[in-house]
Amino acid sequence: MSLSYRDVIMRRQGAVALLTLLILFIQWVSSTVASAQTTIIPSLTVSERYDSNIFSAPKSLLRPGSKPEDFITTVAPQINLSHAGSLVRGSIIGTGLVTRYLNNPSRDFTGYSTSGLLDLTEAAHQVSQRITFLNVRGTYRSVPSTTGFGAAGGGLGTGFGSTSEGVLETGQVTNRASRQLYNLIVSGGYQLTGLTSLQASYNYSQVSFGEQDAQSGGVNNPLFDTSVHRGSTTINTQISPRDTVGATALMSHFAQEQSGEGSGRGSFTTITETLNWNRRWTPELRTTLRGGGSLKLPVGSDVPGQSTKSQLVPTVSAAMTYTSFSEELRDAGASGPFDNLLPLAGNLSPGGILPPGGYTVAANYRYGLTPGIAFAAGPVKVHVVGVNAVGGITSNLSGRVGLNYSHGTRSSPTSTFDTLGLTVGAHYLIGPVLASLTYNWLFYSREQDPSLSSQSSQYEFSKKIVILSFSYVFITPSFFREGISFPSGAGTGSSSSGDGSGTLRQEE
Repeated sequence: MSLSYRDVIMRRQGAVALLTLLILFIQWVSSTVASAQTTIIPSLTVSERYDSNIFSAPKSLLRPGSKPEDFITTVAPQINLSHAGSLVRGSIIGTGLVTRYLNNPSRDFTGYSTSGLLDLTEAAHQVSQRITFLNVRGTYRSVPSTTGFGAAGGGLGTGFGSTSEGVLETGQVTNRASRQLYNLIVSGGYQLTGLTSLQASYNYSQVSFGEQDAQSGGVNNPLFDTSVHRGSTTINTQISPRDTVGATALMSHFAQEQSGEGSGRGSFTTITETLNWNRRWTPELRTTLRGGGSLKLPVGSDVPGQSTKSQLVPTVSAAMTYTSFSEELRDAGASGPFDNLLPLAGNLSPGGILPPGGYTVAANYRYGLTPGIAFAAGPVKVHVVGVNAVGGITSNLSGRVGLNYSHGTRSSPTSTFDTLGLTVGAHYLIGPVLASLTYNWLFYSREQDPSLSSQSSQYEFSKKIVILSFSYVFITPSFFREGISFPSGAGTGSSSSGDGSGTLRQEE
């Protein structure tokens, strides 16, 4: 299941055109608005990684002579560009990844990723002051990597501890393949009354897998190109100073191509309705609870075995965040020029060094239907639970721990999988250089109906990853500190924070 040369060229041209238009638009605004501020922050990260199983597959299945253990060197230059005008704000991050393997030089690669944001809220206020926000966010990345947990919230490396709701953030783990991923989100909000607001969004994402790397040491697992269209509306009403309740209607269409066939029989559509409750228990503790159901619409087909009935599945998500930060510091950190960008593996994010004694603990859980992108296409019921804790130890030293567990079940064909990931890391600011040391451990197990394959029904492996990285930001070391404003020489008066990772999230 490889992409044609024409498809690759067209997709790359589309991504380049989109990013070029975004950059030109920001440049035009900055040249025409006198009060505009533009910030350009270059950075460079060099890392060395030990991986006990670079193939992310059972070692017993590898081709004889394969070398699963390896040391990998990565050099990642990055440009952060932000613009703040009277009507439009925007930011864009571009990162290159140059990776070299010691024992498996055939796996060397050069990749890149971009993430951009246009905040049109102030421009929308010219139409109506009731518009609470309006923005466009997008990403594009082209890099060979494995699937697994998401890039957000888990520290350097594989991102264990994340419970993001993307196509790839469900714990489905398989061997490395070249991959292109697009994501575009248009969202807005409108204040209906003093206590009631309406939010709407459209999300398009696509993941396309190319050739696997020499069958990853002899193991060839099927992968499935997946496109996702999602449209949602949410109504929220504040019923007390601490409580907000509401309801969300979401329609999702997942279009999938079967390996080598392109029949699309893994495609399906869901309609999801949830009731939501957000509560701020104390200035430090906040919770979010959503519960409802997803209806998978029936699929009719004249091809035997491809017609499916409707299916109703409960959907639940819960989140808890406790932070020792004051409201003022948290609000200041939320206004950084590079906040609200979609997280990407390989990007160096602001923040990471917390004040001494400052800490944040976040726990998340979700259950629902998601598309299978490895081994078999179609809907999969997935539980994902994650816990992250990050804290400031000294003025220059912060630590992080993340834990993620995922359990998925599929009814046709019958199979289950379990994924467990652990991340422990420390970040130390040495003058203008951020040093990070991270340990990751991953266990993956998959079982399928033995009548479906002549191979063993049990497929499991584990791997350990140790990463040492050094990052340098050419403007100011305050880029790495939570809730601390950039100096005026950096060209912005906003505060930098980000998601608090302050680390290079590195691709496979």
